[in-house]
Amino acid sequence: MAGRIFNFLEIANYAWIVVFPLLTYLYFCHAKGRNIFFGFFLIAFSIVEILKIIFDTSNALAYYTANCLNIVAYASLVIFLVQDIKTERLFKEFKLHLFILFVFNAYIIYVLNQMIMQDEDLVVNSIDFVIEVTYNVLILLVLSLSLIHYLYHDSKQGLLLFLASVCIVFSEMVQVAYLFISSAQLLHISYSVLMGLGFYFLYIYIKIKHTEDKEMPTPMRKSSKL
Repeated sequence: MAGRIFNFLEIANYAWIVVFPLLTYLYFCHAKGRNIFFGFFLIAFSIVEILKIIFDTSNALAYYTANCLNIVAYASLVIFLVQDIKTERLFKEFKLHLFILFVFNAYIIYVLNQMIMQDEDLVVNSIDFVIEVTYNVLILLVLSLSLIHYLYHDSKQGLLLFLASVCIVFSEMVQVAYLFISSAQLLHISYSVLMGLGFYFLYIYIKIKHTEDKEMPTPMRKSSKL
């Protein structure tokens, strides 16, 4: 984040390719009860950050590869958030929440699409447009489902995932504004701060998961009768 604030972009970029793989390593090597979908989300994000360093931002192959990886990463996170939710209970207890989230998401998607359309080079129904819209829909799904996941489970880990999702999703929205509306340095800094906070919450989530599993008592073996 300091690299963005003081305009040391190379330092900031190299810092990210250390942060994301380190977080992935902590999850796979230290957290118990690992989930393949959450793990793949971390792996895909790490690869995207590495691609940003290896390839120039104007490289078409890197652009499409990075965006497709981001889409797959968020889709994987969506699966992780919904895989243990029972549909019957969800619609029974959270009908109002679902309706409000649907209206909210529809409005935000409209606003984001209006931002994207500010780019005169972007053609509607082109592959670039489809990628951007798919990307926006997925990040909003992550935000909504993380809230549902927290309300459904009502746990500290669920709260951390929700806070992480809020920061990451809003950082993506700021990035859309930075790319398609204004290249103000403040937007770039805001993006980095929000993304950093998001992955800090994920780090706490992984740390708590590891601690809770480590502190879980081992069941005593019954002594056999003589």
